[in-house]
Amino acid sequence: MTIPALRNTLAAVLVATAPALGGCSATLKPAPDAIPATGGGATASTGGVQIVTMTPDFPGIVDIQTAVTPVKVSITNHGTSTVLIRYSDFKLVGADGSVYPALPLRKIDATASAPVTGFDPVLSPAFQYRGFRVAPYYGGIYPGLTRFGGRFPYGYGRYGWDYYDAAFDGFRSVKLPTPTMYQNVLPEGVLDPGGSLEGWLYFKHVGNQKGAIDFDAALVSVTGTSLGSLTIPYTFAQ
Repeated sequence: MTIPALRNTLAAVLVATAPALGGCSATLKPAPDAIPATGGGATASTGGVQIVTMTPDFPGIVDIQTAVTPVKVSITNHGTSTVLIRYSDFKLVGADGSVYPALPLRKIDATASAPVTGFDPVLSPAFQYRGFRVAPYYGGIYPGLTRFGGRFPYGYGRYGWDYYDAAFDGFRSVKLPTPTMYQNVLPEGVLDPGGSLEGWLYFKHVGNQKGAIDFDAALVSVTGTSLGSLTIPYTFAQ
């Protein structure tokens, strides 16, 4: 089988966000019924995995919060299963049922199984990790991290094999992603028992809508066993 490559990086903003670019964005805050996390943010657990979400201002000189909705995410595996970390397993869900998926910064071929070349490596990642191995196709992008050598079924997430194509369909060439986004993004891979991973996910921009919006995660072990789903409730504050 020919080893596929990551396709061109798309510098992007979703077309649907264009009307919101000129105004102030609302800020996501934990809802009153959210479980507060030590140190800030909100938390939930399932299948031995704890997730803490936070919404501080994104670092860097470019204000990306008018184009995407960044959420800082901390994942700790207290269980006994190795857990898949895939963008397709994370989303925000509005009170009206609208879905805002986590957006990959690079387009991946569905059969990618080996390190790829042709992209600038992230030599100084700003995300934190322990007991984490990057997905096989990220080996050349994160040379300082251990690469997972097993089968990584990223396309088996809730959106199916077409997740990456669907995620990129609405993108237009502007100023994103920034170098800071690449350094901070939570990469796909596997999280071993006792491991932890903390970085940023970038969701399709939710605009200035009012009301509740939930952070939703579906966790799956590397063997394909569901570990359950969790929800962290948020609301908007101006």
